[in-house]
Amino acid sequence: MSIRIVIADDHPVILAGVREALGSERGIRVVAGATDSTALVDALSKLPVDVAVTDFSMPGGKYGDGVALIGFLRRRFPTVPLVVLTGVGGGQVLASIRSAGVAGIVAKADPISELAAAIRAAKSGTPYLSPDIQQQLAGQVDASEVALTKREAEVLRLIAEGLSATEIAAQLQRSRQTISTQKSSAMRKLGLKRSAEIFEYAVRTGVVSASQAMRARRADDDTPT
Repeated sequence: MSIRIVIADDHPVILAGVREALGSERGIRVVAGATDSTALVDALSKLPVDVAVTDFSMPGGKYGDGVALIGFLRRRFPTVPLVVLTGVGGGQVLASIRSAGVAGIVAKADPISELAAAIRAAKSGTPYLSPDIQQQLAGQVDASEVALTKREAEVLRLIAEGLSATEIAAQLQRSRQTISTQKSSAMRKLGLKRSAEIFEYAVRTGVVSASQAMRARRADDDTPT
């Protein structure tokens, strides 16, 4: 019997490409595609799915993205293993994804065979990290790296993507004061003195792309977080 999967990615071209590529993988059948968390949850609620494959940074849906979405999916669909297919990198972010309880992590730059292997491993209950992800996580054990909490890392990522403290509070279902406290705590741990340095940190660690951070930073210049 084929492994039934749903794939979620907010970029239609990537979504279509992955669906087509997996079509040639024996024993894997894509039953649905989703471009945001709303469509993903809808598919998981209505269709028999063995494994869910989701992007990590996928804004715009009702249920958010990132660690918050992973946590929600783990609670709502505890029997469906999650494989994260992500374009973000850096030990801190990848460690937060892994500790959120996913079955596997694969980079978007990896060959499709890695994703297929992660899907098969997830169905069998075996954790899977692609070689690229393993290499990035290996650097995480460096004593020079700072241990942010999952929520602190998530807040910094959302700030780097251009969200205000109010928007982050709404997405993570926390108070604005809590978000500000987590932001300040993360900055203190990382030795960041100004909010603008968050964008530099995010680009350096692979949390966001340089162009994405530049757009978000322009928007942040006139909007205090």
